[in-house]
Amino acid sequence: MFHPSSSPVKPAVRIAVSEAVRVFHFSGRTETVTMKLDVDSTSRGMSIPRILPRAEHPISRGYIDPDALRVLYRLHRAGFKAYLVGGSVRDLMTGRTPKDFDVGTDARPQEIRRLFRNSRVIGRRFRLAHILFEGGKVVEVSTFRKTPDAVQGEQGQEGDDDLLIRSDNTFGSPEEDALRRDFTINGLFYDIATYAVLDFVGGVEDLERRVVRTIGDPLIRFREDPVRMLRACEFAARLSFEMSEDVRAAIAELNREVTKSAAPRVTEELLDPLRRGWGHDTYRLWSEAGLLDALLPELGGVGAARAAEGTAAGLLFALLREVDAKRSLGTRIEEATLLSAMFLPVVFDAVRRHGPLSSAGPGQILLILEDTVNPLALRMALPNHLTQTVKHVLETFGRLTSTRPADPGARRLAGRPYLKAAVALLSLYARASGRYREAAAAWEEAVEQGLGSQALAAPFPVAPAPPGAISHPAPGGLAPARKRRRGGRRRRPQVSAAPA
Repeated sequence: MFHPSSSPVKPAVRIAVSEAVRVFHFSGRTETVTMKLDVDSTSRGMSIPRILPRAEHPISRGYIDPDALRVLYRLHRAGFKAYLVGGSVRDLMTGRTPKDFDVGTDARPQEIRRLFRNSRVIGRRFRLAHILFEGGKVVEVSTFRKTPDAVQGEQGQEGDDDLLIRSDNTFGSPEEDALRRDFTINGLFYDIATYAVLDFVGGVEDLERRVVRTIGDPLIRFREDPVRMLRACEFAARLSFEMSEDVRAAIAELNREVTKSAAPRVTEELLDPLRRGWGHDTYRLWSEAGLLDALLPELGGVGAARAAEGTAAGLLFALLREVDAKRSLGTRIEEATLLSAMFLPVVFDAVRRHGPLSSAGPGQILLILEDTVNPLALRMALPNHLTQTVKHVLETFGRLTSTRPADPGARRLAGRPYLKAAVALLSLYARASGRYREAAAAWEEAVEQGLGSQALAAPFPVAPAPPGAISHPAPGGLAPARKRRRGGRRRRPQVSAAPA
């Protein structure tokens, strides 16, 4: 064990170091390095972190992406602190493979830019650097930050209710950076200089207890960024953790605040669990917490996870279960298919309200798709081309249920670029509901044999407007083609100048 008498530092600092040793029981080579870290932090008036030396945690450099390691080492050799931060440390601590590797440092964004020629500085609210590598890989490097001293609302607004963070470029220390993060399990750092894990916020203990807990008061943290409520549920579903009682209570009180968040951010949070294979459990927690009702009330509201199979919510969760099953097998699912699976229960409800499905003609189906998909896409801020593709997939899905690849009319379907996405939707629906299994198997086989692989894109057909209705262009719809003048533009006859 390290003894304070062997340290060359001042007595006041030695006391802090010996206290750290007494708590964490460091020994051997690691304690000398740890002493230096603790002296630095104590001399700045900071609290001493819990430090796990290499022998006490499972993170190995062999598990870290090689390009992320290059970034860490270059920052370290240049004299900067270089930590692996956030979700990558959490995933490595729990034996999972991180989706990406983020780096934290005390280097400023422009210093990072000068150090890496293959980088660019991005962001307004949150300035950070992207280090670009071959194959489109990006390693995100952010400067340590702290919570702004005063959180102010928009100009002209006053009051304590508006805690939304709109500017976050106040640089700080590693401890301050850890304290401003959302959850304790995301506040862990891996130091490339010592191969140790630094914990300023109690994240290691919460990983051991399998608890999702905010750093600080959840009522304040969720008002600062309401998307954190969605993330709390996702982490609990993904890691099979429990949310702490104060987190659950805060979400129940503030679930309507999530509608204040930027639509693209919310849409990304809605799609991410579906892409990665834990959509069913995440949406179940969102439903129980009232977040799904606040964002997508069409899907059934609170308690939808326990809804009957015949309802929109019951069908949604059956589809999500099948999506997760396919992702667990490594099957890639197009984004248009995921969105179509989300919207399909709403479309079915709208069709039922219009009468029996068998009596709905093509024109009526197009009207229903316009009335259901367009409002949802607008609320989720989906790109126009994606909105059109989703409507194509849903419309083609309906045709696939009554057509087989050998039928004469199948030739028109084979020329559609969204056929694969529609067949994937039909396959999910067949497994979720038990209906159209024969049709799904036939179309899956046809697609595997190359049907529709060389299709060209086509505009979504315009729905016929009912008599007396005012026609409005659909979001992302094509403007009517301008009539072309025959014979080209007329030219004025050239008048030759009179000879002088």
